[in-house]
Amino acid sequence: MMKKTLLSIIIIFSIQNTFAHQDFWMIKDYGNIKVRIKTGYQYEEINKVFIYGQLAEKLAIELGYKDQIFLDFNHHYTGECESDYFISYDKGAIEYTWNGSTDQKSLLRNKSIVIRQVSRKFNAETTLKLVEYAIQNLPEIKSNQNYIVYNENYCQWKIQTIDMMKIKQSVEESTSQEIKSIMSTRIERPDKDFKFGYTYYWQNDKYLIIDRDVYGKERIVKEFEELYDFKKVGNCTFVFTSISDFYTVNKTYGRRPEIISKKWTINNAELNYRPYKLEHLGGYKYSIYFSYNSNEEGWQPKPSTLIYDETTDELIKL
Repeated sequence: MMKKTLLSIIIIFSIQNTFAHQDFWMIKDYGNIKVRIKTGYQYEEINKVFIYGQLAEKLAIELGYKDQIFLDFNHHYTGECESDYFISYDKGAIEYTWNGSTDQKSLLRNKSIVIRQVSRKFNAETTLKLVEYAIQNLPEIKSNQNYIVYNENYCQWKIQTIDMMKIKQSVEESTSQEIKSIMSTRIERPDKDFKFGYTYYWQNDKYLIIDRDVYGKERIVKEFEELYDFKKVGNCTFVFTSISDFYTVNKTYGRRPEIISKKWTINNAELNYRPYKLEHLGGYKYSIYFSYNSNEEGWQPKPSTLIYDETTDELIKL
């Protein structure tokens, strides 16, 4: 019976994986900061940039800037790329050069500071440096911005920006005391439905997993430098610190007394760019499904399913 269940899961996931998907946008406002991210799947990167938006709001207050700032994140999720940055003062419209169309649904009614980033991973400190530079050099931005054609990283844009090398140089400058102060702020993972259990907060460029009880009391479970994904499945929480490494967090009553598991590394994960499909199989067992392209013969992409046993902290490849 168990084998039939697993086979059904694999077939369903494989079929779903063959369907085309479409990129989408997520948008949130924090005071005078508007945050938008374009991506292809429900990556944790969405929640991370919303954390950075909250930090940007605090920095704008610190610097006395009250007008709107538009933070526009373009997620290059299919692989590594050299990060690119753009700063302008306009309504944030993009002209797509591949068909000559324009993003008519501009989110901005008035001209504002527009900060765009194209990257595989976004960073709080970089975002704050871009915000600080834009606020402190606004007259220069208004005078020196020009239209450019950008045909990199699956973007075919005609947009306004100041010199991109100058922007990159500003990111490489030493971090100001104002930004250091803002980065000491604790910002919890955006999740309006969370009440108790496991979640994380960001502080000083680290991700701290916490356990909060029904009375609001909490304790830190573990601290991580990086966070790729954070998923709750059944009673188990999966914490991916990279595309290939993960931990699980839970209180079980089996042979594993530790709240957090040891680190597990998934083979061939670097060839996968979609979030993992996680499924509770019943009891304390979970399936981890992904696909990857390889040089092997046969059907591509190759499906791969792992079974994680929470009570014994074991990972088995089917």
